[in-house]
Amino acid sequence: MANEFEKAEKFGKARAQAAPFIGALILALQQGIIFGWDWEATSSGALLQVGLWLFFAIVMLLLLLTGGGWFLDKKARAIANDEPSVSSRQRAIKIGFVVSLVTCFLVVAISPFDPLPAQRAAHIIASTGLGTAFVALGMSELFAHG
Repeated sequence: MANEFEKAEKFGKARAQAAPFIGALILALQQGIIFGWDWEATSSGALLQVGLWLFFAIVMLLLLLTGGGWFLDKKARAIANDEPSVSSRQRAIKIGFVVSLVTCFLVVAISPFDPLPAQRAAHIIASTGLGTAFVALGMSELFAHG
């Protein structure tokens, strides 16, 4: 049992240190994709870009919702996802949701002046929501782990 506690503690610290960087990575990738993506293309390369981004976004969402630790054994994962970690994740999800809504409002407010394709708008909204949620999760976890 002590080994599982050690694994859980090590995972919790690694998650706390990695989450802000994951959030920053999501936000940076979002900016790179927004400015480097050919939004009008329908080639197989464009479909591959869409598929890769969707896969990445879904994995990040699942990571946020579950707390990660998918490769830990069941007991260590349960220990790592203790009440403070679940509370931090819930707070991060709320922050990501609010940021997504505010981003939606901005997209709607800007659209009469600079219309956005639906795919680009959805990409911006999802990326900002996920990115800020991970930054919030990381900051909360870092404060919890000291």
